[in-house]
Amino acid sequence: MSVLVIAEKPSVANTVATVLGANKKGVNYLYNDRYIVSWCLGHLVKLDDPVAYGDRFAEKPWKFENLPIIPEKWKFSIAGSTKSQYYVLKSLMERDDVDEIICATDAGREGECIFRYVYNKTGCQKPVKRLWTSSLEEKAIKKAFSEMKDDSEYDNLYQAGLARNKADWLVGMNATRLFSVRYGLLLNIGRVQTPTLAMIVDRNNKVKNFVKEPFYKVDIDCGDFKATSVDDFKSEYEADKLAECVDKSDFTVVDLTEQQKSVAPPKLYDLTALQRDANSIYGYTAQQTLDYLQSLYEKKLATYPRTDSNYITDDMATTAKNLIESVYGVYEKIPQTPTDVTKVINNAKVSDHHAIIPTMELAKADPDALPESERNILTLAGARLLLATAEPHIFEAVTAVFSCADTEFTVRGKTVISDGWKEMERRYRATLKDKPEAEDGENADVTLPELSEGQGFPNPAAKVTEHITTPPKPHSEASLLSAMERAGNGDTDPDAERRGLGTPATRAAVIEKLVKGGFVERKGKQLLPTKDGINLVCVLPDTLTSPQLTAEWENNLTQIAKGKADPAAFMEGIEDMARELVKTYPFLSDDKAQMFKPEREALGSCPRCGSPVYEGKKNYYCSNKECIFTMWKNDRFFEERNVTFTPKIAAALLQSGKVNVKKLYSPKTGKTYDGTIVL
Repeated sequence: MSVLVIAEKPSVANTVATVLGANKKGVNYLYNDRYIVSWCLGHLVKLDDPVAYGDRFAEKPWKFENLPIIPEKWKFSIAGSTKSQYYVLKSLMERDDVDEIICATDAGREGECIFRYVYNKTGCQKPVKRLWTSSLEEKAIKKAFSEMKDDSEYDNLYQAGLARNKADWLVGMNATRLFSVRYGLLLNIGRVQTPTLAMIVDRNNKVKNFVKEPFYKVDIDCGDFKATSVDDFKSEYEADKLAECVDKSDFTVVDLTEQQKSVAPPKLYDLTALQRDANSIYGYTAQQTLDYLQSLYEKKLATYPRTDSNYITDDMATTAKNLIESVYGVYEKIPQTPTDVTKVINNAKVSDHHAIIPTMELAKADPDALPESERNILTLAGARLLLATAEPHIFEAVTAVFSCADTEFTVRGKTVISDGWKEMERRYRATLKDKPEAEDGENADVTLPELSEGQGFPNPAAKVTEHITTPPKPHSEASLLSAMERAGNGDTDPDAERRGLGTPATRAAVIEKLVKGGFVERKGKQLLPTKDGINLVCVLPDTLTSPQLTAEWENNLTQIAKGKADPAAFMEGIEDMARELVKTYPFLSDDKAQMFKPEREALGSCPRCGSPVYEGKKNYYCSNKECIFTMWKNDRFFEERNVTFTPKIAAALLQSGKVNVKKLYSPKTGKTYDGTIVL
């Protein structure tokens, strides 16, 4: 008899099969005398579309009276693009020689759903064990096989995942159809997508509404250093008055703080952090970075891309040490420093997948043979492994507070004791074509002379300096990814499986969907909302634009996964929310209904009243309803002369009152001629 092992993706299945010795090849599966190892390809089975619940939901255009859509019994369908792999698994499950199944999908609620949707759809009743591991090291896989539990012990985890998928379906399907019907335009609305758009719009509003204001500081020159007034002055006159007082007063140290500080190395990359750096340094979009990383993964040069962990597991310690040597061997320009892999090991903080690092294949590879984009991403991952395991950056920070003319001034100094990872980072940055900007304040500190409390500086020189308040910057993909990662975290249960908006695997797709949907546009590295994007955020209720909804869901789903909350009660609340949404928007006022109509381009100014003239279906008309000016497209003059009255001709007539047109037909002579048409 055989045991069927089902992984989430082919690469994991291959690794598991190697550990089990299943090296014979079947059609999309591997096997030996004891085990059959196959795989899913993401969600082979999904929640069915609305049309499955009645023909009326397939009608186009959508109708308000068909809302809300709340299934009494949920239906599932086989994903069309991966249908063949579903039937491979179905046939394997139904084999007479298979008496047990092992669920080896990713260790999380989504992985549990991916397996169970397939298992339930096939109607399989065979017993299932659960393989739970986040590491693909041979030692970890063997240990996981020795500690398997019945999959029924993960029922609560499955119920949490199923509830989230159903909730997303209910809100997304109903809100999208409701607002699309109301505004006459396809408005895709989702729990993650819409709050992300709201963050872009909010930042854009702050930039547009920001008013630059001058302010003044007083700098004191003490020779070896300069101290600056703690307070800002809105008036240059006030700053000048203080400067005059300082020129006539003693400058005295009233407080001196010396403290040794240690700055820990950065963590290993999860997908979001890597996407941020790739955007800041190379200008890659989040989707591009994911695509390049996916290609490296398929070439076995990098580990699994879609991870939210910054750590590796303890069974990978030896691999990590060997990998560090390989990275140094490939990237010779990075200086070698002492490393400690224990800094990046934390089993508790690795769920589905560990952090992104290169693989041991790096030692055999030629990075120069890779496309530049992939080479850049691989270099980032390799350098981050070295930085994350390097020594801390240690320095002594000195803050001196001075008093003069009843005003406090400060100066900060820094004496480096041990450069640690910072030196490696500086050397690494120097190898980059596009040098990233230094972090704020990184180079602001100076080495101060010996100071002591009570020390005085008689009659120092004072100078007034003018500064301007700085507006916030529009979101880049780097800053937006950070905002998505942090959104709602303060309101989310620390034990929640997911925090923030979306997951590392979905954030890039969310941004791309907003761009392709016409709600956001790229301008260089900036992400800016379009008119439709701004309007959409304006018309939606706060429930759909705030990350608070995600935080509330995650808190509830965490309790469901722990067996401390009822999934049916959670779903009842989501259904009530869908009903209330439809009930709140039974109709729209005329002005709101026009919000998403395409902006018309004026062809010119009306010769009667000066208002804009627009193109209509049958004419060119003045936008002033009290004005009677119109030019008809089917004007007899144009029809008789076989000329189409085009917008270009109309624009020329409005601009200069006449237009030259070639090949006018003469009804009298039957010939064509070039002539001038006059308005």
